[in-house]
Amino acid sequence: MRTRIRRGAAVALTTSALVLTAACGGSSETDAKPEKSGSSAKAGDPAKGEDAAKDGQSATPLTAAQMKAGVLAVADLPKGWTASKNPADDSAYKADKAECQPIATLLQNKVAGATIGANEDFAGGDGANQLSHQIMTFPGTGAADFVTSIGTAAEKCTGFKTTMEGVPAELKVEKLNPPKAGEESHGVRVSMDLGGEMEFALHFAVARQGTGVSRVVLVPGTPASAKDFDDLAKRAGDKFAKGVQG
Repeated sequence: MRTRIRRGAAVALTTSALVLTAACGGSSETDAKPEKSGSSAKAGDPAKGEDAAKDGQSATPLTAAQMKAGVLAVADLPKGWTASKNPADDSAYKADKAECQPIATLLQNKVAGATIGANEDFAGGDGANQLSHQIMTFPGTGAADFVTSIGTAAEKCTGFKTTMEGVPAELKVEKLNPPKAGEESHGVRVSMDLGGEMEFALHFAVARQGTGVSRVVLVPGTPASAKDFDDLAKRAGDKFAKGVQG
């Protein structure tokens, strides 16, 4: 999904770019290699994953075909959106508050324990708006752990400090309530004050279906265009769930 904050935040940081890689990697299935880590994204509540296993859900990771079937295409979007491609970035972010780390991880291209699948980037509003959609999969209870951790963080985290390209940054976090998708879904808005009336914001929606996770992010070019987030999140969530279920 690799959505970048480079354009707007550079104004505030006077650097070439402020990158918030909204968790979606570079190419698509060619990147489908799990990150080596000591655990399968144990940032969330393990009990959630255990309950899923008890309910008989398969712990088998999604196939590349399922992930490809679940990702958005231009034909799935409203008129005015076109295909785009954001540069790859493997930056990692560490929040200064433990309860906010799942949100910081949400900004990353790569997630520990995940196999990154299909990624698609789009531009709308004559290029002013950015939209990215990524599908990933986890072994075991990793998907449930990851998505649940986002929901928990959305309730507890209101903001955190981190470092981006060597520059300190302070981010504000707000819980969102996008349309429900899959077996569990959550939304957050991550923003940065650029001074005066200027603000840069990312609108995230994550959803889980079985061992798969959908992550969609909208970077609206204007505050008014943020109103389209719920519609776009619903389109992404519906296609993801349908693609996983076949």
